[in-house]
Amino acid sequence: MEDFTKFVRSGILGPIKKWGTKWSLWPVHLVTACCGAELAHAFACGYDGERIGALNYGIARQTNLIIVEGAITRKMARVLKITWEQMPDPKFVIVMGACGLNGGLFWNGYNLVKPSEVVPVDFFIPGCPPTPEALLRGIRQLQLKLDKGIAENSVTFSELKAERGKKPRVLPKGVKRISNAPSIIINYEKEVDWEFGKEIREKLKALGKAFITAKNRIALKVEPEKLRSSAIKLKELGFDHVKSVNVIDVPNEGKFIVEYWISSYSVRELMPVLVNLNTEISRREPKISSLSDIFPSADYLEREMQDLFGVEFVGNPWKGKFLLAPDTPEFPLRKDFKLEEEVYVGD
Repeated sequence: MEDFTKFVRSGILGPIKKWGTKWSLWPVHLVTACCGAELAHAFACGYDGERIGALNYGIARQTNLIIVEGAITRKMARVLKITWEQMPDPKFVIVMGACGLNGGLFWNGYNLVKPSEVVPVDFFIPGCPPTPEALLRGIRQLQLKLDKGIAENSVTFSELKAERGKKPRVLPKGVKRISNAPSIIINYEKEVDWEFGKEIREKLKALGKAFITAKNRIALKVEPEKLRSSAIKLKELGFDHVKSVNVIDVPNEGKFIVEYWISSYSVRELMPVLVNLNTEISRREPKISSLSDIFPSADYLEREMQDLFGVEFVGNPWKGKFLLAPDTPEFPLRKDFKLEEEVYVGD
């Protein structure tokens, strides 16, 4: 990769190029997480990042600095790379936040990559969250790098040596045993003063086990083969859309619980009501009929669950990866998906 700092400082016009670049670092910000709030804070009236020659810009093709705010997933890595490639030379990168440095809270997540593995990074701003002062300091360090030609840390820490004679540290042990998940019960009756709900429950009892779990909340547990007919019945009653599709993995019982949260936009009395339509399927052959042709809003949500859990929604036209990048491991939200374990090192 070309050293853009040398390019800025080179040639007979080096002083002019250096001066112009130093005071016109207009970052395009690639925000994926909460660090975006800290960047906004740094350039708001309180800190006024523009006073040091940096101004947020929205178009990658007309900027010379990209600030990466937050975690970069395998899928977003492509976006980061394309954004970087669209920027004119010379260009620079600042990564802010613990997620950008080493994954932060998600360091062993199936979907994380380090921005430094995708584009060349000039400076890292640590912290979770990093402060506005730290971000502005990082921009100043980039300006000093343009001035001096070398990158320097803005803070140095003294090295601490372990004292002899003290007892060695006892390192924590890794997880040796994973307990079975407790039984998951999502259907239970509650005594609720809700006459309208009792009317709906009586209409649904012919389909499966119907329960009022709270005011404006009904759970309907059905056999897998009755899922579609139950969805059609709910639509006839006035429920017209799916708000959410979830899969609950219960490996010690060899099953998935698939649930649809269904409500209504068209019938005023049903608008506050949520129906949890759920069923159980085998973990060995996780297939269930799609409801996307009955409730179009379920289409996107079923694709997510198919991607993350490997549950096939038969009839959904989508096949292949949806949310995840092509090289992401399969079915990463299953509970038996192996995550990288922590490694502790003694003195």
